[in-house]
Amino acid sequence: MATGTDAIILAALLDHLSGLTFSPALLVALPGIAFPPAGQPKPDSYLHVSFLPNRTETLSVGKGRQMHQGILQVSVYWKVGIGYVKPLDVADRIIVHFAKGTRLVSNGVKVKVDRKPWVSGPLQEPDRVQFPVTIPYRSFNA
Repeated sequence: MATGTDAIILAALLDHLSGLTFSPALLVALPGIAFPPAGQPKPDSYLHVSFLPNRTETLSVGKGRQMHQGILQVSVYWKVGIGYVKPLDVADRIIVHFAKGTRLVSNGVKVKVDRKPWVSGPLQEPDRVQFPVTIPYRSFNA
């Protein structure tokens, strides 16, 4: 169980992401976890999650309320040569799932997606194309 604020924020965001399913299923490469598991080939199409916390702001004099902010980036990786429609559809489903105003609560920490997420790219790699989806968040705690 996460106890630090950034760890709680990441856990809440990952838990929300886990509620998004695809058919066929897409594997998810999580931050800090080897992907693919040892002995397995990298799939043609998958999601890759990056957690990018930013500077914490104090919103009042003294100890005050702390605003944690940052980005959850969920990159859609797709096999080269089949076009951009399918990976962009996956990116759009992620954007809708993390719509502006999405509120999450975990261990007393409130996390809010404060702007509409957006897709960037395409970033061409030798065997895959990547479409990063940027999800900005803010979190306030006392």
